[in-house]
Amino acid sequence: MAKTKQPQPANFEAAIAELEKILSEMERGETPLEESLGRYERGNELIRYCREVLGKAEKQIEAVQAQQRPAEQTPAGDAGDEEGDGDAV
Repeated sequence: MAKTKQPQPANFEAAIAELEKILSEMERGETPLEESLGRYERGNELIRYCREVLGKAEKQIEAVQAQQRPAEQTPAGDAGDEEGDGDAV
């Protein structure tokens, strides 16, 4: 069976939809073995793509959270200092 390079999905949602279609077809058990193997390979490609997209999204979320942490800590630290300074003035 010759491997053919299949196109990358348009986006994460398209990859999930294609995976669901493949799974449905394979669950019915009506697909010939060779075709099932091809669908299995395509499913693995789609899973790798989805994991990559999710990994990138996770890194973006972590970066946003890291940027927000100092901003969240500053007001809390300032509020504690102001209370102590207010009594001294």
